[in-house]
Amino acid sequence: MFRPLFRDQSGSPATEFALVASIISIAALGAFMALGEQSSNQMTKVETAYAEVN
Repeated sequence: MFRPLFRDQSGSPATEFALVASIISIAALGAFMALGEQSSNQMTKVETAYAEVN
């Protein structure tokens, strides 16, 4: 009963695409979070330096 379902390969490219897309999105999210944190730290340093000058 289930053998034809397990042998059917018609949906496998869509499944592979979904897995690759999810991995890429997770990696991009991690990179954006790290970049945002570094940017925030840099802006804090600029704000501190500006406050010391004025």
